[in-house]
Amino acid sequence: MTVKKFNPEDVIGKPYKRGMLPYGGSVTKGRISYAVSEEEYLDGMRRLRSILNTPSDR
Repeated sequence: MTVKKFNPEDVIGKPYKRGMLPYGGSVTKGRISYAVSEEEYLDGMRRLRSILNTPSDR
């Protein structure tokens, strides 16, 4: 079975009541106004890890 990849462009503007978007985003007046793709999420986490794992912290 093929797993459909989350595409933020497909969900923007659709109604949303509760819960969390898969990789983050925002809901305004009950509609999805911003959604994050898996690539954006992974890039952000990679950058965060590189900042938190600096040699000066050790």
